[in-house]
Parts: sequence; C-alpha cells; structure tokens
Amino acid sequence: MHRKFPSLKGIEIDYSWWGWVDVSHDMMPRIYQPDPSQTIYYALGYGGNGVMYSAQAGKRLAQLIAGKGGELDLPIFKSRLPFPNLREKVVSEAFAPFRRLGQRVLYRWYHFKDEAA
Repeated sequence: MHRKFPSLKGIEIDYSWWGWVDVSHDMMPRIYQPDPSQTIYYALGYGGNGVMYSAQAGKRLAQLIAGKGGELDLPIFKSRLPFPNLREKVVSEAFAPFRRLGQRVLYRWYHFKDEAA
C-alpha cells in the first residue's frame, strides 16, 4: 500500500478484508421483481461494488415495495438477470469444478497487472 500511496507511509492497518467476489453474468447489478403477481424482489450482482450498489439497491427496493417503482428510470437495474441458455448451462456445469482455479488465475493476473502499474 505504501508503495502505491507513499503519503500513507507510517499509517498502520488494523484490519483488512479479502475474498471471492461474486458477479452477475454481465457484471451489472439487478433490482428486479421476477413475478409481478408476488411481492418478491431481488437485488444482486454488485460485482465487488457492494457498498455503493447495495445502498442504492436498498433505496430502490423500498421504492418498489412502496409502489413507487414506476419512478425508477434505471434500465439496467430493472432488467431481468440474463440466464445462460441450456448449452451454456451444460458447459458451465461440466467446468464447475474448475471455476475456483480459473478465478485464482484471473486474480493472479489482476494482481500482476496492478503491481506492474
């Protein structure tokens, strides 16, 4: 951290967090009501931007529940989460055991790119 932000030298870190980040297929968040006849909504797909998007999602979900969802002009947020077609699902399930390996490779690549910057 001090190498990237020299002005923070001397400031100690008490806690840190890291972990796997879950994202939607297109890496965009969704706030959606899957069945208009039911009062069930979902908010997901924050993709590592949970603090910003979850605050907005809470506000938007409250508006939807209060019946003010028509005021939302957020086409991406309001669109249905794309679901892979059957072929993609079969391929996805076949490669499921290798997902973590792929994630590890990508995380290493991103770390390498970050350190090279």
